Amino acid sequence: MNVDLTIDESAFLNSIMAEFQRVKVPCQAAMALTVYNTIMDNFDGGQLQDRPSEWQPLRPFYAIVRHGGDRTPRLQLSGDLKKSVHGDDSNMEAASIFCDSSYGNFHQEGGETEFHGKFYDIPARPFFPIIDGEVTPLTTQRSLDACKETLETMLK
Repeated sequence: MNVDLTIDESAFLNSIMAEFQRVKVPCQAAMALTVYNTIMDNFDGGQLQDRPSEWQPLRPFYAIVRHGGDRTPRLQLSGDLKKSVHGDDSNMEAASIFCDSSYGNFHQEGGETEFHGKFYDIPARPFFPIIDGEVTPLTTQRSLDACKETLETMLK
């Protein structure tokens, strides 16, 4: 006596793809929220903080002239850069976190700027958890954990 068991590949794959489509956007949204919260904590020093490198304080002379001696980096003082970080999970293909500030990349990567005819090197003060174009391992793991939690909740 013999029993052969087979799976109809087409029906199986269709059901898997339907389930995938059902959970894809919520998982992407959970991952994006994790990255967004990490970025917010990078400004405030919160528990999800994952800065690729520590922020150097402002140079003493610049701090005296421009900020009354406060050496806290400008991107923390004004809050403008933090307010320019946004999320978008409306796309079916990917959730996005982005900075719409004209000087966001400058703070992320550092660079040279002119001030009263002199050029100054501004150190990088990265707020996105990115190193060499890749999300940091810690934030990647946190994002995957958020996706897993979302999946577990949805598939119960």
